[in-house]
Amino acid sequence: FSMSDLGLLSYYLGIEVKQRPGDITICQRAYASKIVEQCGMTGCNPVDTPMEQNLKLFPGKPEMVKDMSKFRSVVGSLRYLVNTRPDISYSVGMVSRFMECPTAEHWAVIKRIVRYVAGTTEYGCRYTSGAFSNLRLLGYSDSDHAGDLEKRKSTSGVVFFLNGNVVTWSSQKQRVVSLSSCEAEYIAA
Repeated sequence: FSMSDLGLLSYYLGIEVKQRPGDITICQRAYASKIVEQCGMTGCNPVDTPMEQNLKLFPGKPEMVKDMSKFRSVVGSLRYLVNTRPDISYSVGMVSRFMECPTAEHWAVIKRIVRYVAGTTEYGCRYTSGAFSNLRLLGYSDSDHAGDLEKRKSTSGVVFFLNGNVVTWSSQKQRVVSLSSCEAEYIAA
């Protein structure tokens, strides 16, 4: 079959790829802008962090979100944005837990994440070439202890760098209940 050379990869499944000698940058600028527009928040005042510090979210029935399908759609879009944005991984993971029964408080957290995304649409991941003869893998892990107030489970976060380039990240609820912060850290590691 016949093939044609389209040159260097520049756009794939909503991910923008910029290739230059010695580095590759991936981001989802257009997709992030589309999420902001979908929420009706174009021109909003951006915030510096995706989530308030030490915020605890509770499941509940009071003041349910009027449009659950919109809530789920925005959360799904943000989950796809996490593919190039490790900075929002934790906050998106937290609101993802409440897709079954979202409240007005959960929607307010979504709006804050979208305000953060509105101010950081250019963010993404940059990969630079280095001396590959000396590969250096560096990883960080952290957890909270019993951060889920309903089931008393902890949340783990990990990020790994290869020669200073982020290669994988995750933020997820632990499968077991830890009895101490030391145990929660051990499970995260």
